Amino acid sequence: MADFETKKKANIGSSSLILIFIVLCLATFGLLSLGNARGDELLSVRNAAAVKEYYRADGLGEEFLRQVDQSLQKADAGSVETVKEQVLAEFGDYYQEDRKSFLTDIPMDAGQALRVELGVDWQKRSLEVRSWKVYIQEEYEIDQSVRVWSGTE
Repeated sequence: MADFETKKKANIGSSSLILIFIVLCLATFGLLSLGNARGDELLSVRNAAAVKEYYRADGLGEEFLRQVDQSLQKADAGSVETVKEQVLAEFGDYYQEDRKSFLTDIPMDAGQALRVELGVDWQKRSLEVRSWKVYIQEEYEIDQSVRVWSGTE
């Protein structure tokens, strides 16, 4: 009878250890999942802010396109030079003669800018979107203070 009781106690102890191990594993996986979810939330918030900023700049770019096109269409139907003078009186700061286009940079967050380049055909009084892209506006320095192994030495 005493032999039966010792076996019973040994079985309760091993099942308790397994149960404790399972609970610890579940708690660890739960904490890891919570940390991962927090990181995903922060990433999605930053992504949403970047998308919102892009569409704000895109809207300003569309407004610039509309204004230049409207000025081009409202110009008197005289000679090409008259049309050009009237439009450049309003948007001359944005015009680049060598490229025959209107160019503007719309600043965004994180040192970026949206570059809008509109080619103009003075004869047809029409615009063509040549470039509509986001680029890094600010120069940045790469941190060289930490030595990184380059694969040779």
